[in-house]
Amino acid sequence: MNERMIQEKAWARLFDQWIFGLFGTFFVLMLPISFWTVELKWGALYIACTLIPLNLLYMKRYRMRLTFHPELKGLYRRQLARDGINSVAFFLGLNHGILFTSNVAYVYVMIFIGGAFLWTWNVETQTKRHDIKYKQLNKEAI
Repeated sequence: MNERMIQEKAWARLFDQWIFGLFGTFFVLMLPISFWTVELKWGALYIACTLIPLNLLYMKRYRMRLTFHPELKGLYRRQLARDGINSVAFFLGLNHGILFTSNVAYVYVMIFIGGAFLWTWNVETQTKRHDIKYKQLNKEAI
């Protein structure tokens, strides 16, 4: 259990470093390019390219958690799928004005984002429930 917590903390530090690098690159590189060229599509391209390493981090977390509890493979797969769907929803939410010009498409994007939110909430609740269950089982085994 202790090794799992150490690896989860290491993953969280890696994630935080990635997020700070993302914002730093955005402010130092992408905003000046967008203002200089007066083209917002650079921002959409930047966001699309930054979501690739984010999803790789999610894959790394999936494999790490799978080594600790292989019996929760289905739950971890749903978490991985949820993270991918949230990445797509994030991209669409930030770039709907560039990608979609009709109100109908905007409504579908909002429904998609709402569905991703509800699915995230459901999977997070199940994950917390399973984590509490396994913590109790580990305490009883000791």
